[in-house]
Amino acid sequence: MERQGWSGRDRLRNICPRGCRWTSDYRKPFERIYKKAFYFYFRNLQYAHGRNNTFLCCKIIRERDNQLWKEVFLNQVGPHRLHAELCFLSWLHDINLSLDETYKVTWYVTWSPCNECAEEIAEFLTNHKNVTLTIFNARLYYFWKPAFKEGLRALADRGASVNIMDLSDFKDCWNLFVCNKTFKPWKKFYKYYLFQDETLSEILRREMPLREETFRVQFNNAHKAPKPFCRRVTYLCYQLQEASGGLVTKGCLRTKKGQHAEIRFIERIHSMALDQARSYQITCFLTWSPCPFCAQELASFKSTHPRVHLQIFVSRLYFHWKRSYQEGLQRLCTSKVPLAVMGHQEFDYCWNNFVDHKSGPFEPWDKLEYYSNCIKRRFRRILKSWGVDDLTDNFRNLQLGGRGDGSVD
Repeated sequence: MERQGWSGRDRLRNICPRGCRWTSDYRKPFERIYKKAFYFYFRNLQYAHGRNNTFLCCKIIRERDNQLWKEVFLNQVGPHRLHAELCFLSWLHDINLSLDETYKVTWYVTWSPCNECAEEIAEFLTNHKNVTLTIFNARLYYFWKPAFKEGLRALADRGASVNIMDLSDFKDCWNLFVCNKTFKPWKKFYKYYLFQDETLSEILRREMPLREETFRVQFNNAHKAPKPFCRRVTYLCYQLQEASGGLVTKGCLRTKKGQHAEIRFIERIHSMALDQARSYQITCFLTWSPCPFCAQELASFKSTHPRVHLQIFVSRLYFHWKRSYQEGLQRLCTSKVPLAVMGHQEFDYCWNNFVDHKSGPFEPWDKLEYYSNCIKRRFRRILKSWGVDDLTDNFRNLQLGGRGDGSVD
């Protein structure tokens, strides 16, 4: 049984005019974190043993004049136990922010809120409509426990934006609360980020658009990924339309728990029970070309769905020097599943339809067209070696579908 009041919320006895509870007995905030402490406590490990302290770095912006407050909160231990989130809420009530002003609050937290803190935060957001809260979590706290999952869902339902810190978020936090030197990611940084981000998406039961950084790393067609990133995971963005052009659904999948993204895509389309009497068009964008098994499954899917026109664009070729993988590409092309290499037009289309592109229009990375042309030439040579060179002219005529809002799970 969980120990009651372990977050310290039983000490919240003061009541604000809008009905929130708070206390004046909390550890005062400070301005910065030592570099050594940041690297230790903010490390986004899957299971971070020995990191019992919670650091909450907070910035508050008043929208009227962009005035900025920056504070760092640390959870209290001992007889005056109080979690960092409740320290923040108490401090916020103590400084008496105007109820007539609008504020944007951003948290960078080492651990996501526990279920008790999440309930108090959700109550605060309900009573203070003039405050918007964005939470960037380095790690998820007891993410396997139902009560903690419900707490995160309650936060999202009350309007809080709950996220996992990516590289840009770590850099922002570092620059605001640590020092002006360059932040250096640790080993397996991106692997840990993917784990945390995928776990949070499952908890919140939401399909999310690709983040800009994820798209630029995973869909980048350069020969090697820049450190500390890796591209061993396949991402598949898909768009299903009726023959008339009307959008049915769209989304993005990734390889998960040993199941390739292509297989997850086939299972998802099967689960939709499409009307066999109607015609559909599906356009897929893949970070890697399919392996031999996935190529066979996609070809089988096409044969059992003759009224579905399936076309595939790939950013890079997977094990293209192996004959078995070449045979898989050949099998796709001869099974009436046209496959082509992505160029600037396709990357731009994905950016507009599947990415949460807050920074604006798509900006190509260095040598995008050069890498694309190299991959296209290699692909043509592979097809020619299998006697299907006459299909390549049709690849240039592949048509992209209509636009809409993309999502990822």
